[in-house]
Amino acid sequence: DLHRPDTPTGDLGRYRRPADLAEALGILADDPDVLLVAGATDWGVEVNIKGVRAKSLLAIDRLPELRGIRRTADHIEIGAALTLSEVERGLAGSVPLLGKLFPQFASRLIRNGATIGGNLGTGSPIGDTPPALLALEAELVLASRDGERTVPLADYFTGYRQTVRQPGELISAVRIPLPLAPLTSFQKIAKRRFDDISSVAIGYAVDVVDGVVAKARIGLGGVAATPLRARATEAELEGRPWTLETVHAAAETLAAEGTPMDDHRASAQYRTAMLRSSLERFYAEQLNAMTEEAGR
Repeated sequence: DLHRPDTPTGDLGRYRRPADLAEALGILADDPDVLLVAGATDWGVEVNIKGVRAKSLLAIDRLPELRGIRRTADHIEIGAALTLSEVERGLAGSVPLLGKLFPQFASRLIRNGATIGGNLGTGSPIGDTPPALLALEAELVLASRDGERTVPLADYFTGYRQTVRQPGELISAVRIPLPLAPLTSFQKIAKRRFDDISSVAIGYAVDVVDGVVAKARIGLGGVAATPLRARATEAELEGRPWTLETVHAAAETLAAEGTPMDDHRASAQYRTAMLRSSLERFYAEQLNAMTEEAGR
């Protein structure tokens, strides 16, 4: 039990650590306002800096059902309670876009505690995993005492820190469909290169066949009230030759995606400029990679 300093002595909060997922879902069904905690890298700041306390906490970080990586012919399923460091080791580079994300996510100390489900569960528009997972067309498995349902990540966020997750549900896994796009990039724009919150984050997953963009998926963070897919830019790219001319035209479309705002991290004008330049940067990265490969 946790004492709440903002309440009279004797008014204690509850802290529970269930033995398995079934027990956790039962508690969640009976107490839908309970606060789910895994790595606590987000909630811990509220507690330490702001002195916030919860009436009821449910620790789900050790639930064995949420801590595996499973591969099928159709997808890779990542348990929501795995830390980012555990996901990085478990995937071992098999999802290159996530491999590019991990080194840019905070610090190793944070990645050792922060969970992939927790980063999505907060519903933050500036989390680093959503743009990459949106580009990968990831799905979330939502579990409750009544069963499971699968929701595309692109449909999960409904407003600022609001999602389709219903009372009594938790994120049990993230599913990444296969096959993976061959051209990927994760770009994080922040005041510091490491251990900082993104001003803008962009995930790219593109498939080019015979010089033509067959499929493009782009995830954005920090440019709207929710993470989102850059659907207009994707449509602008698909079916067109993978050339600098195509990229220049699509970059203007990308600059208009979202509704960037001014805040202490960046101005709306700066965020728009970063969107415009990011696609050209992605194209340049792919050309450099092709040049290096040809020279080997």
